[in-house]
Amino acid sequence: MDLKHSPERAFHQAFGSDCLREWYSGPQGLRVLEALHQQMGIFCRPRFGDAWLEVGPVRLLDAEWIRPVHALHADPRSRTLPAQGDLLPLAAESFSCVLVAHALGDAEDSGKVIAEAARVLAPEGHLFLLESRHCRAPRPRRLALPAGLRRRSRQLLAQAGLGVHRQVALSALPAALPGGWHRRLGPLDAAVSPWLPVLGSAVLTVASRRDLLPIAPAASRLRWSRDAMRAGGSSQWA
Repeated sequence: MDLKHSPERAFHQAFGSDCLREWYSGPQGLRVLEALHQQMGIFCRPRFGDAWLEVGPVRLLDAEWIRPVHALHADPRSRTLPAQGDLLPLAAESFSCVLVAHALGDAEDSGKVIAEAARVLAPEGHLFLLESRHCRAPRPRRLALPAGLRRRSRQLLAQAGLGVHRQVALSALPAALPGGWHRRLGPLDAAVSPWLPVLGSAVLTVASRRDLLPIAPAASRLRWSRDAMRAGGSSQWA
């Protein structure tokens, strides 16, 4: 079912898009955006010829920062790829970096969004999942927990065959604080929030395929035998 058959969902997504654009132009949003680029640069440094995908209501990847990369933004209102996050018209294993930002709050099935992101992720790529309480559609009788306290995202990643590399808070301050307080507490928030992913109001989770996660040292020992060597002196792993 697309947005034209679900006006309530379309209304919430439009509200979220406008709210997020305003938030990312403020002091806390700008600080979160800078921290996001820093974290993504650790695992997915922009290289010429790479293909990146961003799924979410607003575009967060700065064009100047990802200049050598071919990037697509998937959203029903996107100019590059107008599509829902749970049904991407893209080939499997085609993107070295996938960012899913603020895309799970209004999704009918969050598991499908994660599964689609994992499907198009290249074997050596990384998936970045950014969650926050900011600008989510109001839902009565539902407690708005900090993003780091919700275990649902880790469960969805595991179901999609992904393992978590890192989980870091990009901000711990509530968005309801006035802008002046965000400016005053910004340096403290930037220094403390990475160490408080459980209490973070904006949390970034970095994941990749489980079969490519580093092997523990004890499990990586090779057992040598006479049959391990082939004729001519080459090993069976050559």
